[in-house]
Amino acid sequence: MYKIRMLHRVPVTAAFAAALALLPARPPAASPQAGTGTIAGKVTVTKMRRPPLPTAAYGRRDVPKRSTHSTPETRNVVIYVSGLKPSASPSPMRAEIVQRDEQFVPQLTAVTVGSTVDFPNQDPFFHNVFSLSRAATFDLGRYRSGTSKSQVLDTPGVVKVFCHLHSQMSAVIMVLDHGWFTIPADDGTFTIRDIPAGERTVVAWHERIGDRKDKVRIAPGGTTRISFTLPVLEPNQ
Repeated sequence: MYKIRMLHRVPVTAAFAAALALLPARPPAASPQAGTGTIAGKVTVTKMRRPPLPTAAYGRRDVPKRSTHSTPETRNVVIYVSGLKPSASPSPMRAEIVQRDEQFVPQLTAVTVGSTVDFPNQDPFFHNVFSLSRAATFDLGRYRSGTSKSQVLDTPGVVKVFCHLHSQMSAVIMVLDHGWFTIPADDGTFTIRDIPAGERTVVAWHERIGDRKDKVRIAPGGTTRISFTLPVLEPNQ
């Protein structure tokens, strides 16, 4: 007759449990992780002369100590990534466009959707701020020196701003629904960080020439170099 051997359960001792803990853990299942990268580059603006435009309907006033500083043309360019949607709405910003020497300063501003733009009047006379743009239509009315009014911008797009009292005054606000944008420095250099990895379209936008686009591949943790050359028409002085 066959004898049946009974297997007895061996109690797990502390030493045995410690030995199990030293065994290599099973690797977790692979999960996709896109990661983010950086775009860095430079914008070069080449100026082309053209005949001057007709004079404005209203002549300029004499303002004491008129500024002679000329803003580099690179500051009138917005660099942004096209075709990307953030997982959450971008944080609103607070920007300022000053009315000084019968000019809007800066001439170009870029903000996220829902941002507030302040328009302080630093000239010694009344100003007005209005826009008839599709992305924002508003009129802040006339207001005196030393005061300020503001406007919230809730729709993506280009907002062109003017003054009813001084027709030569204008400014542009680019409103974007994400945070992957920047305005280059005076020397044209720029950097945009935390861009989701993959093939992306980068846009250089200037009011007088529109869009210039280029495609790049963003590597996780890496920096992708890109450059733009923009031919901008300038009026003869």
